[in-house]
Amino acid sequence: MPPAEHATGLVLSGGGARAAYQVGALRAIAKLLPRGNVQPFPVICGTSAGAINAALLGANGDSFRRGVARLVRWWRKIVVTDVYRGDLATLSRHALRLIGSLGGGGHGPRSAPTLLDNSPLASLLQSGIDIGRVKQHIESGHLRALGINATSYGTGHAVTFFEASGEVAEWRRARRRGERCRLAIEHLMASTAIPFVFPAARVDSDFYMDGSVRQIAPLSPPLHLGARRIIVLAVGQFTGQSATGTPPLPDRAHQPSLGQIAGHALSSVFLDNLGADLERLYQVNRLLRLQQPGESAQGVPAASNIDVFVLFPSRDLGAFALRYADRLPRGVHYLLRGQGSTQGTGANLLSYLLFDREFARALMKLGHDDAMARREELVGFLDGASPGYLPLFPRELN
Repeated sequence: MPPAEHATGLVLSGGGARAAYQVGALRAIAKLLPRGNVQPFPVICGTSAGAINAALLGANGDSFRRGVARLVRWWRKIVVTDVYRGDLATLSRHALRLIGSLGGGGHGPRSAPTLLDNSPLASLLQSGIDIGRVKQHIESGHLRALGINATSYGTGHAVTFFEASGEVAEWRRARRRGERCRLAIEHLMASTAIPFVFPAARVDSDFYMDGSVRQIAPLSPPLHLGARRIIVLAVGQFTGQSATGTPPLPDRAHQPSLGQIAGHALSSVFLDNLGADLERLYQVNRLLRLQQPGESAQGVPAASNIDVFVLFPSRDLGAFALRYADRLPRGVHYLLRGQGSTQGTGANLLSYLLFDREFARALMKLGHDDAMARREELVGFLDGASPGYLPLFPRELN
């Protein structure tokens, strides 16, 4: 393992079915690494579906290539019913509960109504990820830390549940904290519990929702866990989604559909905080370049540059998902079509819920190709032994 001051962290952001894109990028990274590099990322952090990818990598912490290979196999076989129930009867029951909660005058269902039932996901994770192995990989020195992000309903705090080597301490900041624990499947269910879409997940005495919701500083957890250089695999374009076709004239424009509203809300949850945190880091790095080596305010240690490499899709994944919409189970397709999620910019919601093997394979190919298109940058970053300035978005910022 590299010394702590040079440890490279991997950040896998949330994004539902879009997380297959990360797997393609990881496959490219595995190809680019020298054969002797067993674990290039001693610190791994994941949120939402990215937490599932992070957990499987952590469970195979003694072999990055084996972990990536198992991720590829996992996503190549995925179907909607592995993640949530897509039959018309279940969907209708959930819709009725949702309507009942809105008009029940305080006498609605005791549990919060949600659009979908994701109970199959718990079984899939239980059978597919031996998360108990994370502890032995930390003890053997292959891993320094694995962090899973969730959001507490009780406190509103962004919580990073983590397993780590002994020198890593818990932390507490404004509305966010790091909590040492033995990671389990319940933490993954908490991290993936998208509000209104999937039900809250209980961990100990509190309920949790998707880790992206209140994650105002997504780059903070890997830094607390010991990383000093970070690779971020995002699952959306920071420049926003492009509408398909010719936009309507202002006086003929329709009101946005429910699918558009939900899709943009989820994009905000999964992308906006990450984008804002990356921009803050970019500006801090620029200021540090102006500071003389070793220079600092009196009594304050000199700050160090945090080098970050960001990879994100070269294509709009909402529009990309439209060609696979017909692969949804009939009930789900009917539900999303009725909300306007199978056309135009409403396809954002579709892309988050389309857990389909063909869509996943297309996303993995895109992630692989995007990473390979930047192979020289990636290799240079992975080979770097010391921090150094690197633009975050080379295609937008110069």
